[in-house]
Amino acid sequence: MMHDHHQMQAITGHLSTGAAVNPRKAERTHVEMGAGLRQRGASGVSVQILDLSTHGFRASTHLDLEKGADVWLKLPGLEALHARVAWMNGYLVGCEFLRPLHPAVLQMMVVRR
Repeated sequence: MMHDHHQMQAITGHLSTGAAVNPRKAERTHVEMGAGLRQRGASGVSVQILDLSTHGFRASTHLDLEKGADVWLKLPGLEALHARVAWMNGYLVGCEFLRPLHPAVLQMMVVRR
């Protein structure tokens, strides 16, 4: 269990002070995990989550998503999370959660990977 405790300490670092330069609402934590992503009225596909914060995520996907599109992210062990596409660049997509993740839920997702 000492290893888990050390890992938790590593992810509870302070927020960046460059808030004016970085428009993100929350600091993102680098993760690599598989998840499901579904557009409204479509079946889900597998995506690779690259980073995750209480307010959004960045993922690699073959989907062609439009800015402003509604999507639902299915992380392991959680209900599907409603998000909106903020940007799409090649195979990368950035999305913002409509309701932010609770920090403890984010920490749980990062620690269990």
